[in-house]
Amino acid sequence: MVDTENNEEDVLIEECGICGGDIIIDSYCEEEDIVYCNDCEAEYLIRSVDPIRLKLLDDDIDTDVDDEDDAYDKEYD
Repeated sequence: MVDTENNEEDVLIEECGICGGDIIIDSYCEEEDIVYCNDCEAEYLIRSVDPIRLKLLDDDIDTDVDDEDDAYDKEYD
């Protein structure tokens, strides 16, 4: 996690929808810029700056890894 007390005031931190990590949005970011999650490196497109709206760019990211494990177990039972 990022220590927000020591960062610039113009930095916004959003939560990643995939892993819950931090997405840091600097004051100089604009609409259509790409930002990244610090933990899982998912890419987000800034759709709006005020209010902040982000769109996940890589829709192929599997957010529920347990489903794959279940399918593997059923296949080889």
